[in-house]
Amino acid sequence: MCGAHLVEVHLTPLATLSIALGSVGLFLILKMDHGRGRNSLKNLMGEAEALNNHSMISLSNAEAGIFHANENLLKATGYSREETIGRPSSMFYFDEDHALFDEIRAGLDAGRPWSGEMRLRCKNGEAISTLATIIPHLDRKGALVGAISIRTDITATRAASEQKELFTLLNGLQDEVYMADARTLAYTYMNRAALKRTGWNEAELHGKHLWDEDPEMDVEAFRAQMAPLLSGEVEQIGSRRRVNDTPYDVRMNLIRGADGSRRIVIVMRDNSEQERNERAKSELLSTISHELRTPMTSIKGAMGLLLSNAAGDMSDKARSMLSIAHRNADRLVNIVNDILDVEKIAAGQMEFNLKRAPLVNVLDEAIVANEPFASRFDVCVEKKNFDPEFVAEYDFERTLQVMTNLLSNAAKFSPPGGRIVISMEQVDGFTRINVRDFGKGIPADVQPRIFQRFVQAPGQTRGVNGTGLGLYICQLIMKQQNGDIGFDSTEGEGTVFHVDFPMLAADRKPLSLVTG
Repeated sequence: MCGAHLVEVHLTPLATLSIALGSVGLFLILKMDHGRGRNSLKNLMGEAEALNNHSMISLSNAEAGIFHANENLLKATGYSREETIGRPSSMFYFDEDHALFDEIRAGLDAGRPWSGEMRLRCKNGEAISTLATIIPHLDRKGALVGAISIRTDITATRAASEQKELFTLLNGLQDEVYMADARTLAYTYMNRAALKRTGWNEAELHGKHLWDEDPEMDVEAFRAQMAPLLSGEVEQIGSRRRVNDTPYDVRMNLIRGADGSRRIVIVMRDNSEQERNERAKSELLSTISHELRTPMTSIKGAMGLLLSNAAGDMSDKARSMLSIAHRNADRLVNIVNDILDVEKIAAGQMEFNLKRAPLVNVLDEAIVANEPFASRFDVCVEKKNFDPEFVAEYDFERTLQVMTNLLSNAAKFSPPGGRIVISMEQVDGFTRINVRDFGKGIPADVQPRIFQRFVQAPGQTRGVNGTGLGLYICQLIMKQQNGDIGFDSTEGEGTVFHVDFPMLAADRKPLSLVTG
């Protein structure tokens, strides 16, 4: 058994080597003739001494209990002699490597040595890479009585090999990759794409700094930009940059070396194609706006006039068909408007005029504007805790759009004869508006995705289907106003959507905001 009763044996190099060779090998050594034998033994002792000085060596018994560990092994792993002697050899293995330990052990039991690369677990939890040879020591009957493990630290060699593979991979990228010392901002690496744009070669890179590539660089401003990355506050910093009128997306990361060094990795991606695509998309949106939305609005208006008998009475059948067409036209206009709103906000083209005003102003307007829709579904709207002292900075039209969406959704999901309750409260530094319905609620599997594009809660909407963009747009609008939107829902009981606006400080001034 390998346990606390094991005591380390302080072995000479020859004794260590004799265990490795086995008793037969030692017998052959001692049988050498007097002249040559003495010299050969001396040489062998010298080789054992060199092996002990330059390798990590441990000796274990038949139960894999360690009874000797040389200074190199202790120094490399950080363990003391007391922490090592009597412990199983598996102490140096990571949990995921225990299958390798079992494989090696099975081979030793069969008298087979093992050689290959393996990791050693250090006391601090880190790993070192080693090239190991583990030799079984068998008795005269072929039974395993112990083993010697001889390891060479190849961590640096492995790291150099991995770095070479990494640089080979980076050289094949079209993106420009730069590495620089985080303290001095001196370049330590550029991939092929980066060297091509700068016009430098690898020999010229030595001694170059970030400002050599960009003479107009504000070094202090760059260091201030890097500060959150160096402190660990963020893992990545993104920005945009133009070089010779070429747009680039820039990403910066921090990597730490095993020696404690820190390097900034800068990846620059040519954004020209994306910029062209955005321009084409913007032109398409303009075409949709003028060539589709405008005529559809006119068609919808004309059908509304016909339904109001502006052109005279019509048969019930004609009125029914026209009503269907009017509803479909209304839905098409809503789809076009939703798509345009999403793209405008994403492109930073939607203007927000933030003004300080009581929130009851927009709530009263939203209730009046949605009264016909609520009546259509036989739903009444109740006001609760409306306080004119609750003031926020918000864009009236955009907030009205948010409230209209929430009220219309609540009406669609409410049972006939039901009610919607709008209330106000102050919560954790925010003024909150709640819109509550008493419908079936949002299914649990849909709730995590409810603010994603084209997601609609299944259930009874009484024949009115949306685009699946409404709540997504509401979330975008609220974020542009420094606010938030959320909900609580219980199946079978209903849903409460809430929008939050930051409470205003007494000395805060009104401001105007344009996204982008």
